Amino acid sequence: MSLARDIFDRVFFPDRDVHAIPVLDGGFSPNEKLDSARQIGAAMEAPDAMTLDDGGTLFVSSGTTVFACTGADFESRRPLIQFDANAGALAWSERTGLLVAVSGRGVCAVNASGKPTGWVTTVEDTPLHCPTAIAIADDGSIFITEGSRHNPSDRWLADLMQKRAPSGRLIACDAGLNKAQAIVGGLDWPAGVAIAHDGRGVLVTESWPHRLSAYDLTGQNRRVLVKNFTGYPARIVRGENGDYWIAFFALRTQLTEFVLREHAFRTRMMANVPPHLWVGPTLGGTFDYREPTQIGRIKKLGIQKPWAPPRSYGLVARLDADGNAIESFHSRSSGKLHGLTSVIVDRGRVLVASKGHGKIAELAMNPTAGRLT
Repeated sequence: MSLARDIFDRVFFPDRDVHAIPVLDGGFSPNEKLDSARQIGAAMEAPDAMTLDDGGTLFVSSGTTVFACTGADFESRRPLIQFDANAGALAWSERTGLLVAVSGRGVCAVNASGKPTGWVTTVEDTPLHCPTAIAIADDGSIFITEGSRHNPSDRWLADLMQKRAPSGRLIACDAGLNKAQAIVGGLDWPAGVAIAHDGRGVLVTESWPHRLSAYDLTGQNRRVLVKNFTGYPARIVRGENGDYWIAFFALRTQLTEFVLREHAFRTRMMANVPPHLWVGPTLGGTFDYREPTQIGRIKKLGIQKPWAPPRSYGLVARLDADGNAIESFHSRSSGKLHGLTSVIVDRGRVLVASKGHGKIAELAMNPTAGRLT
């Protein structure tokens, strides 16, 4: 039915944008449930990614540092390792230990003492300078997404605005970070990767085309599960009931989509305006009176309305194996948990990292229904 509708639109409505922003309905219906999530521990400077080891230690990347967090609420935090560039994606398994993506450098293996034990810095004689996500298969094989060959991971907004030809890669290597090879190329800022529940494939999110795809472990037999999200998908993880969780770092807006089509305006904007004031998505957490007014900051008595067009937004969604949204958790324009870049699930707990507002939070559980509320 979807294919027939696409063909119908192409024939009778040739000027219609095939990637128009979908409405928030069904499993993506707006709510404020994310704002009721319980903050875990003290605020943290721009937490980016999270992972857990078998002993229950939570690792969090924040700036150039990776923290090891312990305790019932991970309130005890100690720096494990510090790099000379921003640390991003994390993954852990007993065979590989902790893996850390370092912007502009590659992926580093770190032992329990916080010492580097190995690196992958090149793939097929080309630098790996924009690692965005890491997943580890049951046999120890490591899968890495590289967002772009042109920009490091902390220049994601510039990559969106430059609109270059897609150059992202899905990379596979062994448990020792050896034999790295690109098994999929031409991806458009792949930001998340997860091993499928059956262990025979991987799921990959692409932020700029707002897409979720599945591949086999060799990078073949691509199947598009979701071709047009309403937001920019970031990292994806497996759930505990055959489902998957995706963090979205921002929602799409009509004006951003318009600017992406206006090459002359966009080029002048990038040349003359500071990046944090560009017309485009942000992670949130900051305010500047010079912000672009297109965001429609609708306020009354100093209170911003939740239906205001969002420049930043908080969204995490639970999807079934076919990519259909089961439920979602929102922090709307007036909320305080925006710019989600990571989500993890462990023994019934679901934690999210709000890079925009510097928080780690736990979603509330409904034990009687066996699902989140």
